[in-house]
Amino acid sequence: MQIAQITYSYKPITGGADVYAELLRRACEEAGHEVTVYQRPRQDVPDDRHVRFLDTPWRRLCGSKGEFWTLPFGLRRVRQELAAQDVLIVHYPHYHRFVEWHPATILLSHGVFWDDRPGALRSRLKRSLARRAYRKARAVVANDTFYLREMGEDVHPGAEPFSEVVPGRFFVPNAVDIERFDRTEPHPRLTNLQAIVVPRNLYYCRGVHLAIEAFALCAHQLGEARLVVVGADSQPKYRRQCEDAVRAGGLSDRVVFLGAIPWAEMPQVYSGAELTLIPTLCGEGTSLAALESMACGVATLSTNVAGLADLPTKQCQPTAAAMARALVTLWPRRLEVGAAQRKAVRETYHLSKWGKAWLGVIEGVARAG
Repeated sequence: MQIAQITYSYKPITGGADVYAELLRRACEEAGHEVTVYQRPRQDVPDDRHVRFLDTPWRRLCGSKGEFWTLPFGLRRVRQELAAQDVLIVHYPHYHRFVEWHPATILLSHGVFWDDRPGALRSRLKRSLARRAYRKARAVVANDTFYLREMGEDVHPGAEPFSEVVPGRFFVPNAVDIERFDRTEPHPRLTNLQAIVVPRNLYYCRGVHLAIEAFALCAHQLGEARLVVVGADSQPKYRRQCEDAVRAGGLSDRVVFLGAIPWAEMPQVYSGAELTLIPTLCGEGTSLAALESMACGVATLSTNVAGLADLPTKQCQPTAAAMARALVTLWPRRLEVGAAQRKAVRETYHLSKWGKAWLGVIEGVARAG
């Protein structure tokens, strides 16, 4: 079977959505299918038979500004190629609008992305785009139940994973490679840091500033622990906001920005951590970073927003005070909690279940198409 994934970014792999595309490609190819991934152009991607770049006049005129929203216009240039594919897997709802003519589309939700400003016109428009794609797609795979509730389905947090919740609509949470993500030698850059790792690219919605503000409230109760942010400077202005929060909290010697670390090295990063913190404010599905951390046996604390409510993380409200209290409570119990979370993730959120669920959806759509 010929399968296309249509996404914003894939190679190089720097974030959770890129990891997802890679894991999905591997699962499909292991089942004997051929996969092509359509993504934005990048100069730093070597020739790769799996990758096709989508180009648009907007990019040539304006560069990468606004590219996430304008990239689907490039799908018109490859319509003939896409028509030859048996199944299209579309990673974002506004991309689906340009391929809804295809008889076998699967809409994939990485999480709700209109909850940053509830009720605002921009948020209502994003939700409207998502609902159109939800109606038009042959099948929908949601990696969290919050998205399904936003689409009008009566599905509760923590619903049965890897199931068809209503006809053609599936709850398939993120999953982790439990052979790759397990305890190993700690990453040398985390040696002797007693690290509370925050594995987040620096976007406002990822809440890194919230983690810093919470740490400022409780660092004196956490021994010599340091807050270690692992992620790319995706929004330079936001990086400066986070640095301002460090200075305001008097944490210059307690917060470390490591920058981006290759995904292949992340098991070492988690293995060098005492605890992992996922301080998301909004726009999160069933976080791969949280699952990878827990698979390594590292106690993981998250906010309780969006898809995080579906996971076995320890959870708190997305406020600095609530997060500080949770950190102080979790710190002395981190080994016990980490062991319990490792067991829960390795029993449920592993790639064999995930891949089987995905292949079932793909083959069902191909038959119906």
